[in-house]
Amino acid sequence: MKLASLLRASSALASLALAVVASGVGCSSSDAQTPDKGPGYTTCGDVTCSPGQHCAQPSISICEEGCVSDENCPSGQICETGSAAFRKCIGSTVMPPPVDSLAACKAACDHFQSCGLSAGETAQCRTDCDGLTEDQRKAIANCGDDECSAVPQCLGVECVSSNDCPNDQSCLGYACVGGA
Repeated sequence: MKLASLLRASSALASLALAVVASGVGCSSSDAQTPDKGPGYTTCGDVTCSPGQHCAQPSISICEEGCVSDENCPSGQICETGSAAFRKCIGSTVMPPPVDSLAACKAACDHFQSCGLSAGETAQCRTDCDGLTEDQRKAIANCGDDECSAVPQCLGVECVSSNDCPNDQSCLGYACVGGA
């Protein structure tokens, strides 16, 4: 099954991306600073959110843009207090330029290949990025820095390669099948 089919399936990446974006869930107490990386980095399940992001769903390790507290901000910045829906870090530190979501989505596909996604499926993933919305691209790109063992969970699939499957099972259509 090609990633394009997976993106169109109701339980696939596109739905996951839409669900992540539509949920708008904010995380409060699960944001924990990660001092070894510096100010603004927070732990989110199995991943670390960058400064200017908060942990939206720790159970599935999803970081989203914006802050919920000063802990999510780089040194010298604070989380603005005006809006409850979306807040950003403000202050003297210059924020990095916006990320090109298309390039980030395609880079995530390349990372998935290093995690075992076949070359053909990687090429299809990169092509599929062109047809996704900005928010869907960001949701997929968010998985691009994950450890390989966390990528399937981040994408909302069981596996990206047979390496993710137990008991000699094979990864077919992003699900583990067969085996002992």
